[in-house]
Amino acid sequence: MIKKKIWAKIREPVLGQNFWLPAFSIILGAFLWSISINGILVQHRLLSGGVSGLALLIYYLVPKLSIGLMVFLINIPIFLMGWTMISGKFFAFSLLGMISFSFFLEVTTKLHIFVENPLLACLFAGVISGVGSGLIFRAGGSGGGTGIIAMVLNRRFSVRVGFVSFFLNSVPLVLGAFLLDLNAALYSIIYVYTSGSVMDRIITSFSERRSVWIISSRSSEICGQILSKLRRGATLLSGKGAYTQSPIEVIYSVISPFELAKLKDLVITIDPKAFLIVNETQEVIGKGFDQPTGF
Repeated sequence: MIKKKIWAKIREPVLGQNFWLPAFSIILGAFLWSISINGILVQHRLLSGGVSGLALLIYYLVPKLSIGLMVFLINIPIFLMGWTMISGKFFAFSLLGMISFSFFLEVTTKLHIFVENPLLACLFAGVISGVGSGLIFRAGGSGGGTGIIAMVLNRRFSVRVGFVSFFLNSVPLVLGAFLLDLNAALYSIIYVYTSGSVMDRIITSFSERRSVWIISSRSSEICGQILSKLRRGATLLSGKGAYTQSPIEVIYSVISPFELAKLKDLVITIDPKAFLIVNETQEVIGKGFDQPTGF
């Protein structure tokens, strides 16, 4: 019965047309993530956060147990407890991420990236794992474990994934400080912070937009050019000048960062006296931009 329910949950995203590109991104991300752990962290006996951190801690205490196997085993109860709370797409992609991550941790055990300085090792490993985990999260999945919790909080409350992960990942570091070495745990904090920061940047860089306010006496003409030349939507809002008390229409539009220069030229050409305000927007959901996805 449980197998049928799980298959019914993942059947639609697996058989859908939009599965293979995100799947490739997840597999690539899992490979990069595993490189940072086996290639750098293990060589310096450093820790990680979340499930991988617990697996590393167990591996250092009991070297006969493989990291990949421990990641897989620890994730099993998390998936069993959480599969009813997330969408079929996220469940399928997270399952793929967890299996890929565990697999690559096994096949990269002999990989050694020589970085002598432990501080540089933490920074380098953080960048690599941040890119890898960011690709996984951006594709709509996770590597399992605390990633599932982080993604649910991100979808429900728009909390940054890296910010949530930083706090959830503190448990293995605290245990490592007591059971292994305080210095290694402190260095590992640098790794976790770097990884979370890079991961946030990877996730938001694909969704970053610019929201623009334009105040002009020729708003209708500018708005028409935005629709025809940039092929972006725009909204006309009624306003009134505080000094002149004259009615005026204000244009509000959202564009990509690459379209900003073209929009500036367009506005200045029509009305050199136009007042233009540009704001960075982390994410835009709707037609022409990102589509809403369930968790």
